[in-house]
Amino acid sequence: MENKIQNFIDQYIGKNKKRFNIVELENYIIDKSRGPKNYLALGGYGEFYKNIIKFRNNGKIKEIKSSDYNGMNPALKSRWEIISIEEQKWDNNRILKHSDCLDFTYYVNNPKYQNEEEWQYIENIYNFLKEKDSRQWASVEERSLELFYDEKFLTNKKDRNKGKYGILSRLKLDYDDLKMKKYGEMFIYWNRGVKNPKNIIILENHSTFFSYKRIAEKDLNIFNFKPDILIYGQGKKIENSFSFIEEIADSENIGVLYFGDIDLEGLGIYYRLKERYPNIDINLQKTAYINLLELCNREYPIADSSTSGGGIPQYLDLFIKEMGDSLNENNLQKLLYLHYNNLRIPQELINYEYLLKVIQ
Repeated sequence: MENKIQNFIDQYIGKNKKRFNIVELENYIIDKSRGPKNYLALGGYGEFYKNIIKFRNNGKIKEIKSSDYNGMNPALKSRWEIISIEEQKWDNNRILKHSDCLDFTYYVNNPKYQNEEEWQYIENIYNFLKEKDSRQWASVEERSLELFYDEKFLTNKKDRNKGKYGILSRLKLDYDDLKMKKYGEMFIYWNRGVKNPKNIIILENHSTFFSYKRIAEKDLNIFNFKPDILIYGQGKKIENSFSFIEEIADSENIGVLYFGDIDLEGLGIYYRLKERYPNIDINLQKTAYINLLELCNREYPIADSSTSGGGIPQYLDLFIKEMGDSLNENNLQKLLYLHYNNLRIPQELINYEYLLKVIQ
């Protein structure tokens, strides 16, 4: 019976199939035994059960725990999976030679990734690591092209199933090990002509950016703040692109104010900016938010109702905390009303005409 079970497994492997039904296997054994009578003579279900357990204990098959039982006594799971055992393809000497820089544990335990294409990539990585100290930092795309002959090799997640995307994880390497950085797109900004800018405002939306720019070009303060630089955040894009601030200013000596929509997305952008750039002085443009709250006299619904909720998300909590005494009781209640009723206030209410009135 053991040989018959092994033959069944070999046939499944030959068809590139891994999962089978225990009743199907038993029927196969009965058929190959030339009927139920001969099957019983071989020991019947009791012998079948013993062999299945033996195959399981030897690591050849495993039960699918979520499946039902077969209704027999002793019971077996109805669905099983064949455990494929692959042989190591790479020569141990080659692995040992490269082990001074690389960890091959994953490849030893998962031989299916041992192929010549993967080894060529590993050779390239190894050679890079050997001369790493003399190499310059590069973008992820530049380094990918150098090591993998494809600039999108590490960023195209569609290739995850092909095993490409995880090569760094398999080798326990990260971007720093290969001296590469993931750069975002440079943000759009306006500079009033200052060589060493100190005061910066980030605006979430395009219209407000241009309204602020028109006021700043008149060399006027905006809510008692004179910006050296205005940045158009392009919504969530600023969360990545703000890393380019190092290109235009000394990040250790700047003060950044953020002003966006009063909704969970706008406040979430601010929360994540604070979290991602903890060494940069980033704060809310409080006066702008107070004006926005007091200026709004109608309800603006949020299109995506899934953003509403019963509790106060952490980014709304941070907003309330940082607004502090600037937020009187009426505005606080208004803010909470917006949240619980799935409403928002677009920052475009603070337009050029309004800014002129406030300044005058």
